Amino acid sequence: MLKNSVVLFTFLLGIIISSAACLPVTSASPVATGPIVSDIEQLTQYMLDLINKDRRDNGLSPVTLGSNTAAQEHAENMLANYYISHWDTDGLKPYMRYTLAGGVSIEAENSAYHGWYDIDEDAERYEIIDPEEILKQLQYNMVFDDADSNWGHRDTILDKMSKKVNIGIAYDKHRLALVQQFEGDYITFTQLPAVVNGKLFISGSLNSGKLYSVHVYYDSLPESLNQQQLLDKPKYYDLGEEIGYIIPPKYKMEDIDYVNASKWETEINGSFIIEANINSLFKYPTGVYNICLIAAVNNEMVSISNYSLFIR
Repeated sequence: MLKNSVVLFTFLLGIIISSAACLPVTSASPVATGPIVSDIEQLTQYMLDLINKDRRDNGLSPVTLGSNTAAQEHAENMLANYYISHWDTDGLKPYMRYTLAGGVSIEAENSAYHGWYDIDEDAERYEIIDPEEILKQLQYNMVFDDADSNWGHRDTILDKMSKKVNIGIAYDKHRLALVQQFEGDYITFTQLPAVVNGKLFISGSLNSGKLYSVHVYYDSLPESLNQQQLLDKPKYYDLGEEIGYIIPPKYKMEDIDYVNASKWETEINGSFIIEANINSLFKYPTGVYNICLIAAVNNEMVSISNYSLFIR
């Protein structure tokens, strides 16, 4: 799904599921009793089972539960601040949160929210939710009723390249926030991407595939966002401005900025070492530079790692 940019979609959902405009609905049923019987661990396993059922039904391998905490932190942030967005209150995008939480692979996020956005709303007017039922409803709509988002959620859930999913769930008696952050498992770093005096250093090994290039994107440093700014954000996110490529020595590219690595060593066992002077690509003195490794995996050219470098 990653070519020149990653396009993913946010699933906007209100108290009443609407397939028309996918906008928050502020009306709700009168107060009613309902069970809240599951804790987060049980709900996480329930959501994982729903995801893997949809994957199996489409002939795909199941994903395992990841350990990156960014999804849970984002779900808690959305619930606490009454919003849905791929951005958070610190202005961070999903891949930035993922890196800060220790993630090194490729990631793709689905976000969903059941409830209302008026912080001063009288919550007791609304029915008490059963979180399992809400999760089941959210998953169904992302897979089977996602036309308003151009089926972006479905594509993310059914991405054959995904190996793991990090699940974030936060809820109270009346509202629920869900985050699914899928990731691959194609690379192990011995040297995380780092820039010293304008020179990029990366080393590690591929679990499968062959390394072909490194793609660099740029975003300005994130700034705090209020609730309305978050609600006004687009339904999708990308990796920012395309800056250029790092490619092996002696190779050339047309119509795009690139630098040739001074060292590009790859072994048949998948290990690699890359060193490159990237001063010409680092066009801005501060910001977030996203380093994406591109490899051929199962005869497909894909991004296998998003890693955010914060330059302040």
